[in-house]
Amino acid sequence: MPKVNRLNGLPNTITQQFFSTTFYYRKGYMGDWIFNSASEKNVSELTLDFWNNTVEPNVLEIKPILRQLPRLKETVWKTLKSQNFESDFIRSGISNIKMGKTGYRYLYCKTILTDKNGKEYIGKEYLESVYEDKFQVFKPNLIKVIKKIFE
Repeated sequence: MPKVNRLNGLPNTITQQFFSTTFYYRKGYMGDWIFNSASEKNVSELTLDFWNNTVEPNVLEIKPILRQLPRLKETVWKTLKSQNFESDFIRSGISNIKMGKTGYRYLYCKTILTDKNGKEYIGKEYLESVYEDKFQVFKPNLIKVIKKIFE
């Protein structure tokens, strides 16, 4: 029987992978996409459920983020295999992300995995900086465009 303590660092690996330079999509890294989209929609907290490929609130379910989530699940499966666990040992995986409360562009992120016995593997809270210049994620609606004209 494999030792479950070998999975204790896996949530941290998932967080680091998601915010790494390998998770880039067109205009920016995942931190950029999350920060900019959350800012535009006035969202201060979100949850990435990479096990079910969803984002809560669902207004932030955008292609750049959703495309990366399966890669996180794949990392879990590869780790389970390399540590001799059954492929279904981990049953859920989420990352909770909060916006920084000051004018700086950063995010707090903590990842939690849950195994088939209900044990949670909780990663540490990471502070992730946003690197790219601010860019627009969502197309402005017609009312916003008209307001800008008359400002």
